[in-house]
Parts: sequence; C-alpha cells; structure tokens
Amino acid sequence: MKVSSISAAALAVLVSATVGCSADRIASPSDRTLSPGVPAFGAVDENQSSTYTWHVNNTVTEASNGDRVRLTGTGPLGLHPKSASGGGTFTHTNAQGTVIGSGAWTVTELLSFQSYGPSPLFPTTFNGVGGKAELRVQLTPTGTTIVLEGIMDIECRLPGSAFPGGTVEGVNLVVPGVANFNEPVSGSTLFRRIS
Repeated sequence: MKVSSISAAALAVLVSATVGCSADRIASPSDRTLSPGVPAFGAVDENQSSTYTWHVNNTVTEASNGDRVRLTGTGPLGLHPKSASGGGTFTHTNAQGTVIGSGAWTVTELLSFQSYGPSPLFPTTFNGVGGKAELRVQLTPTGTTIVLEGIMDIECRLPGSAFPGGTVEGVNLVVPGVANFNEPVSGSTLFRRIS
C-alpha cells in the first residue's frame, strides 16, 4: 500500500472519530415498509458510476423502550451498478445496560444512497462526504444460527456541508420483532468517495 494511501486512510479514520458526517442519490424499487427513513435531499446521480466506502465508528442508537445497540463496521458501496457489502459487530443492551445479545451484522443490499457532498472545511484529498445510505442487513447473534433481518440507515453530517433539515448524525436500525432503534445517541459515521 502506498504511503499516500495509508495517510489518506489514517486521515479518514481520524476525522470519522472526531466529526460526524453531495450529490449522488439512488433508490431501490424494493419493499421499504421497514425503512427508518427515506433520503430526500441532494441531486440525482444521473446514472454515473461512483464508488464509496461507509464507516460506522462505535455508534450507539436507542429504541423507545431504552434498549440500545452499539454498532461498528465498514464496507464499500457502489452506484451504477448499485451494490453494497461489508458489515461489523453489534452489542444490544437493555435500558439498565445489561447485554441482551451481541454478534455480527452483514450488508445484503443497498436500498438507497444520497450524498450530501463534501465539506469545504476539509482538504479535497480527504474525499469525505456527508450522506445517507439505506441498507438491508442481517444480524447473527454470537453462539446461535439465528439470522435476523433488518434495515439500517447510516447518516453522516460533515461540518460546513449542506444537508437536509432533520438530518441526524448516526445510525437507525429497524429489526422487526426486536426493536426500532431510531434515536442516535453517540458515535460517528463517514462516507468516502473512492471514484
């Protein structure tokens, strides 16, 4: 790996850990009844091929009953053709902080992506953009063969960039029959445009 690539990757990790996270947008015709939200800002991608990476850095989100889920993960996503992969780990706790379950999650489908664009506060070599990705995911608790289906929204607001009203830095996760984790608490997210 080139030193410049390592430096760019190190800068992305550093910025993602210290800040929260335009104009690509795609949407899937798939059933979105589980969706935590729908992107509604930015320009349409105009059928141009683009590649990004997404990063979820120790992000916590809460359900209305006080349950929380802590997520980490990373992976690529692409537009035209539409694709996403990757995954990470999760820890589910109740309102008292007792661990209910933990395990791995994987991305199975990119439902939609919308870039909010770069921040003028960062160098262009950083390639960071704010945005929102809606992903279909599978969660597998450790020590089981159970596979839970869910919909995850990853949303990044970069300081100094334009983003739609109501945008919140963080992750929302809907797992039918388990919880709707829709109140981001802490952590950071980031998208980096690769091509």
